[in-house]
Amino acid sequence: MGNKPYDLIIIGAGPAGLTAAIYAKRAFLKTLLLEKYLTGGKLNKTAEVENYPGFVKVGGPELAQKFVEHVHNYNIDLKEEEVILINKSNQEIFEVKTKNMLYFSKAVIIASGTEENQLKVPGEAEFTNFGVSYCAICDGFLFRGQNVAVVGGGYSACEAALYLSNIAKQVYLIHRREKFRVDQEIEQAVKQNARIKLILNSVVSEIGGGIKDEKRLTYLTLEEKKNNKLTKKKFLINALFPCVGLLPYTRFLHDLNICDGKNYIIVNEKCATKIPGLFAVGDVIRPTRIRQIVTATSDGSIAAQAVVEYLRNINK
Repeated sequence: MGNKPYDLIIIGAGPAGLTAAIYAKRAFLKTLLLEKYLTGGKLNKTAEVENYPGFVKVGGPELAQKFVEHVHNYNIDLKEEEVILINKSNQEIFEVKTKNMLYFSKAVIIASGTEENQLKVPGEAEFTNFGVSYCAICDGFLFRGQNVAVVGGGYSACEAALYLSNIAKQVYLIHRREKFRVDQEIEQAVKQNARIKLILNSVVSEIGGGIKDEKRLTYLTLEEKKNNKLTKKKFLINALFPCVGLLPYTRFLHDLNICDGKNYIIVNEKCATKIPGLFAVGDVIRPTRIRQIVTATSDGSIAAQAVVEYLRNINK
């Protein structure tokens, strides 16, 4: 059991959490940064970034590495642990429990981000990691020269399709509607790419494949709605990358009653929740107009400064 007292514990090491850690350390706060998966967050799953100031174009993993190097420059205590519970004791101290440790802190910033939504169709769970992947950048290379499919109509789906078009033989982009939810530049890039074939007004109804000699995805069943008629088609495929939205990663917080009906954390203009000393930043919060790297870093700086003010007040 860890009983090391911290001024601040930050949960999540994406752009928001990393920025908060930098600002906290520069304010001489004793800070612990906890990350359960990839330091750098979803930047590691982004092929290219073209809208972050200072970089005309930069690879997502490369930008993530620059964030991480900046944090290491301040010798911030960073641990790879998953938080499973947060409590606040009567002594105004937060207890942050991971699977193996218990940490204590005067303030907490939640930067836990989001996790990928699932299609929730037969075969999805069975073939996850056997052809079904939620990270094109992580696993796309495994299917070079093969036929792959991406499901979704937003930025993540279109960006995944464009990335895979440089690797795969054929990319099927499956969308349940006629129109995409992206800007015109990205939409045109997708439509003009010879290796991307659009399959619109269609949904995946089944994922299947071989399970005897070698467990691997081999086909999808699609339901297509056209002229008020529903037809089913089978596509031979080697990999499927669902990009159908994100869910806030907040299940370790539900006992605190700080989330809205969709499990996003409710904060004010200082990124503070209704619990004194508990703050939240980045993709996991509401309200927010857009979820971008630049807004996440802004949240991190705002929350860190708010923590400094909070600690100053409770230490008077």
